[in-house]
Parts: sequence; structure tokens; C-alpha cells
Amino acid sequence: MTAKVNLTERAKNGRNGVQLVYVIDCIKESSRAADEGLEFNTDAEALQFFFDCFEKEFNFQYNKRMFPNLSERIGEWLKGLPSCCDIDYTDYNILLLGVKWGVLSSTDDKKACKFLKNFFSVCGVRILQAAQKVGLNPYKYAV
Repeated sequence: MTAKVNLTERAKNGRNGVQLVYVIDCIKESSRAADEGLEFNTDAEALQFFFDCFEKEFNFQYNKRMFPNLSERIGEWLKGLPSCCDIDYTDYNILLLGVKWGVLSSTDDKKACKFLKNFFSVCGVRILQAAQKVGLNPYKYAV
């Protein structure tokens, strides 16, 4: 059994921890959550809200065939800027995140293009990791 934890209460040690907290904050502070007056008491509630939206808005058979990998499918959905996850989308803001997270030394770092290209996919992976850490089974959405 996976121990249920509140990721935002954990120390933000390492790059992965900061990225996990980032994606959860993007969900908790989303425009859709605000419009619907939702307040999440736990990270698990926020992530369940995210997956409920994902299932209704994007996780159709066609998209499952186009993007068979679940983290890739989530990343592709995030590129469409779903209202339940206010993720950064401009290149400039994404590059600033890269610097803040310690992935890039500056916004004109040689690795900047690769970071931009992989940003949404990495966020998809972090959402899956966060779901597992709080005791959710995100892979039920894979099939």
C-alpha cells in the first residue's frame, strides 16, 4: 500500500520535488477550480480533479491510439491548456522555470530548446508520479 502524503508539505528537495509541487499548484490554482469555487484539502483531491477532467476532455480512444503512452497523452493534453491546470505555456515563462528549477543556467542556455521541447511531457510524467505518491492509480486511465 502506498503511503498517502501531502506533497506540498514535504521538503522541496531536488528538482523532482519542486516539479511535483509545481504541477499540483497549477491544478489547485487553476481557473476552472476558481470558477467552480473548488478548494482542495489534499493533493489527492486536486489530482483526482485533474484526472476527472482529463478523462472527460481528452482520454478518448482516438487519443489513446495516437498517444499510447499515458504520460505523453497527458503532456499533449497540457499543450492545449486545459482549464483545470494553469500550466505555464509561453517559452519565456517555461525557460524561467527551467532556471528556477536548476535545469538551465540561464534562459539562453544551450539546453533551452530541449527543455522547451520536453516541458509538457515532463509535466505529464510528474503528474503521474504525484498521483502515485498520494495513493492514486493513474494507470487506470491508460487503457
